[in-house]
Amino acid sequence: MAHLVLVETTPTAGFKIAQEAVALGHEVTFVAESLDPYLAAEGGEEALKAATRVLTGITTADAGSLLGTLEQLHREHPVHGMLALSEGHLPAIAEAAHALGLPFETPQTTKRLRDKHEVRHHLERAGVPQPGFRQALTTEEAVAAADELGYPVVVKPADGFGSLHVGVAEGPGQVAELAEAVIGTRAYGRGIAGTGVVLLERYVPGPVVSCEMLTVDGVHHAYGCVDKMLSPPPYPVELGGCFPAELTDEVRDAVVRVCAQALDAVGVRRSHTHTEVVLGPDGPQIIEINGRLIGGYVPTMMNYVLGRNVYHDVIELALGGSPTPPATQGVGCIRALTAPATGVLTGIDADAARRAPGVAEIMLHARPGRRVRPARDNFDRLGFVITTGATAPEARAAAEAAHDLTEVNVAKPEGVVS
Repeated sequence: MAHLVLVETTPTAGFKIAQEAVALGHEVTFVAESLDPYLAAEGGEEALKAATRVLTGITTADAGSLLGTLEQLHREHPVHGMLALSEGHLPAIAEAAHALGLPFETPQTTKRLRDKHEVRHHLERAGVPQPGFRQALTTEEAVAAADELGYPVVVKPADGFGSLHVGVAEGPGQVAELAEAVIGTRAYGRGIAGTGVVLLERYVPGPVVSCEMLTVDGVHHAYGCVDKMLSPPPYPVELGGCFPAELTDEVRDAVVRVCAQALDAVGVRRSHTHTEVVLGPDGPQIIEINGRLIGGYVPTMMNYVLGRNVYHDVIELALGGSPTPPATQGVGCIRALTAPATGVLTGIDADAARRAPGVAEIMLHARPGRRVRPARDNFDRLGFVITTGATAPEARAAAEAAHDLTEVNVAKPEGVVS
């Protein structure tokens, strides 16, 4: 039996890896700055029970604070591996793992991946296809950079995640509004500081897919691609997708090849990675690289069509092993549930959807009483429907049907008049 440490995660989906590790006979310590974000989610109390022990009150995004806690834990309960699913905490986790001599991606690479502008420079030097880009520290610089790149332009934080403050701007006014939101964000919660640096990228038209990769000793192995259903501009929220994506062999191979080149360029040696790619008119171009397993309930969706639980691969990699991706059987699809209007969530009725053909699982993680709005970032998603099918169209149709059968009920907040 091994002892694994999970530092922060995504409520409540991220606790599935703790459940799997315990089911495999391991013990899991969950470390968090505060339990409030997890207890606020529907089923949060039950999800937390998946861990063998829970430690709170630690500044988990600070390498020194995290290492101090883990050194003491290591003396009492020797730690054999680190589990990392939270984007903003990766650098601190990598530093702590390195200090404890545990298998993990290097601190240098992990820190690099948190700076999307630095990643762009590494890709540029390696000749990896990507959109034109600029960095800005002020609103005026952002508008000037957008004018230089040409409209439309994507505006995002250089250190962001979860689609927070990401938007497509058609003109200077929208650029200024989006840039001001980025510049004003100096904290993302759970101890994660924001730099306020704006990254602007030339908008490339085309479908967006992600390539899910596993890298062991610098050798990259692909699980496959996930296609993406995005909300319409200006806020490109991820509303769903199918795995494996419905791509020709030629396009899929091109995506995998470009992603492997990108991972080499930024120095990835030992990690699961989630790389987003736009299939532009000139071929695949890198949108961004995330140094961890794809988030939310997508791994759960993937597990329905993989011959092996993807969380088992994450656990094996964390313990120094060399897993390889299995083959797929059929297609899975995930569809987000979102609020139809701004207000207070009174409930979600998914009973009819649960009985619909092709539905494998429905997860609801938003509690009644929560203030909601039509999705502007990934944190506005209230739950998910997972379906399976023999083909992508079949799985996608089942997901849309189940989505339409689900009622998200929202009441107007007090004081709001129709």
